[in-house]
Amino acid sequence: MSDGLTVVKPLTVTPAMLVSSSVPETDYPEWAAGTTYANGARVILAAQHRVYQSMADGNVGNNPAATVSIKWVEVGATNRWKPFDRSVSTKVQQSGSISYRIRPGATVTSVSLLNLTGSTSVRVRIVTPDDVTRYDQTVSTSRVPLEAGWWAWYFGVRHTPTQVLLQDLPSYPNGDILIDLAGDADLGVGVIALGQLRRFAMGVQMGVRVGIQDYSRKERNDFGDVVVVERAFAKRANFSMLLTSSEVDALHLFLADVRATPCIWIISKSYESAVVYGFYKNFDIVISYTNYSDCDIELEGLT
Repeated sequence: MSDGLTVVKPLTVTPAMLVSSSVPETDYPEWAAGTTYANGARVILAAQHRVYQSMADGNVGNNPAATVSIKWVEVGATNRWKPFDRSVSTKVQQSGSISYRIRPGATVTSVSLLNLTGSTSVRVRIVTPDDVTRYDQTVSTSRVPLEAGWWAWYFGVRHTPTQVLLQDLPSYPNGDILIDLAGDADLGVGVIALGQLRRFAMGVQMGVRVGIQDYSRKERNDFGDVVVVERAFAKRANFSMLLTSSEVDALHLFLADVRATPCIWIISKSYESAVVYGFYKNFDIVISYTNYSDCDIELEGLT
């Protein structure tokens, strides 16, 4: 099916790495010790890049970041930091354009953007400290027909790509990575993942199984009516691949290392459904032959 499995173990983007962003961190007012908050009121703590919601009326003087606080509940990351919060469904959103400048301080050979909406183009650059652009790639994400043919081009349903996978970045550990998105009023992105890619296997075998795990609630009430509450979903995939004998230990060690780390698993770039951001549920390596082995992996995506 493909040349092999590509896996990217994303770097954890810290506040020290984020040089700048066009997305303001003004989702809600900054928490103030002397302000009284009503039940349901929301604030941010910019130092933690988190959003909190008040759980009581007359809430004053209670720091949301306190571990013993029962007056606040953490809602999630601020809009600026949603692409780095280990969730696919939470998206940074801003009309027209979104930009990030990140200084990872490490080699990055892959940039992945997932769950794109309202996007028309994505530009990724690497700029070194001497202000020289070492890499500059622009990917169009304009709507395209779902089917081939002239009728589909003019009259068919069009689909907006939901992901951009760049896997050819040169090694510049001291460079800044600039990510610029352009689009319409609904522009957003759920995941921005930077890291070094690893490739395994001679090839992924045909017969890959892809699907989703839906967390929506579908129940019938006492009158037989169906009550549907739409919630998030997670991708899942099962596949087999052929390894050389020299890859067995390397893959085994790598999978043990990322057992609790969400990664970008690229089974095939030809299908968006064959790219999963999440964990492996289990894996089995069968040493079938002297020079070759079989491996089965089951993946479970993040919501």
